[in-house]
Amino acid sequence: MKEMFISNGFSIVYDRDIDKPLADGFYFTISYPGMSGGELLQELLAYGIAAITLNICGSERHEGLRACVSQVRKKQLPLLEERLKLFRENNPVN
Repeated sequence: MKEMFISNGFSIVYDRDIDKPLADGFYFTISYPGMSGGELLQELLAYGIAAITLNICGSERHEGLRACVSQVRKKQLPLLEERLKLFRENNPVN
């Protein structure tokens, strides 16, 4: 899932745990250029993609979202990729 988001213009917000790369787990954090966490959440919901804002999680340093991996089934990944591509087409990064 992380690679799908990255290849569609998203960035990983928290990519390190102290000095080591963050391992794949139950969630990861994303941001999109030019959008606050709230704006990104509202826009992704229109594509059927849900997450929670990082400020709800206590982050004071970064804007973005926390995306949960654990409830996404492998058979749903092609649909997620399709929706992310459509999101990027409709929200081009300049």
